[in-house]
Amino acid sequence: MKDKNHKKTKTLKKALERSKELGEAAASNDFSEAQDQVDKKLSAMNRGPIKKVWDKVLFLWEKFKSPELPLRLKITIIGALLYLILPTDVIADAIPGLGLIDDLSVIMIVFREVSKYLLPKIEKKIEEKLYQSCYQKIDDKLSLIFKNTLINTLWSFLANLLGCLILVIKPFGEKPSRYVAIAIFILIAIWAIIRIIIYLQKYGATSLKISRPIIKNKSISKGLAEFVRQEYAYINELYAGIEIAKSFIPQIPEIPDLPQIIKTFEKHYKKRIILFLLIFALYSLLIWGTKFLLLK
Repeated sequence: MKDKNHKKTKTLKKALERSKELGEAAASNDFSEAQDQVDKKLSAMNRGPIKKVWDKVLFLWEKFKSPELPLRLKITIIGALLYLILPTDVIADAIPGLGLIDDLSVIMIVFREVSKYLLPKIEKKIEEKLYQSCYQKIDDKLSLIFKNTLINTLWSFLANLLGCLILVIKPFGEKPSRYVAIAIFILIAIWAIIRIIIYLQKYGATSLKISRPIIKNKSISKGLAEFVRQEYAYINELYAGIEIAKSFIPQIPEIPDLPQIIKTFEKHYKKRIILFLLIFALYSLLIWGTKFLLLK
């Protein structure tokens, strides 16, 4: 049994060496001749034990054509495929039941080697897509909320400014101008109440969830971080998973993580605070200026 296993190992080693030689020879000619040979003869090899792993053969051929694959793997793949199609095997293909065993072994070994290289890259693409999807949706939603708030706030301020100007300038006479201004203020107040009700229905619960950790931590950054981790648990799990994966697969490069999503919340939340303070200051100036001009 020991001699038999040793013989198998020796045969496989010879097969891999032959495959390597074929790959290196193909590389010296820029693969052009080898590619033509594979194109013409590969489909004829879909038989015997190779038929069971034909998807892996096609996978290797497809990856060989990829410009992203490093040269060393291209040499390895083309060598294995040439070994499969050419009649120069360690075990002759013509031997019934045994002729393609060495070809099968070479294909499987090369497939594992290529897969090992590609796995981290495939994982990275998957994680990047998940990240971009989650992050983009969050950023877009927060941007849309801020944009709507900004537009509504500006329109309300301009309408109040118009009412104050009518009150001060009195373009329709003293009493009619006062009534027009009061009507504008009432309409603005009704619109503001409607907007507040709509906002509370849509985002009231979320705003409360955000406010609680901010007040508890006495910090916008810490509070928002706590909110995001609790509310978006799936994101937290995703990035924790990435960190674990990195400890096993160090080839995975750095990709955006949870703190960046927290920063997005923080950026939008601070923008809303700045907008509130700015509008508060403008309204204060408007009220003070209107009173001053009316009393003048």
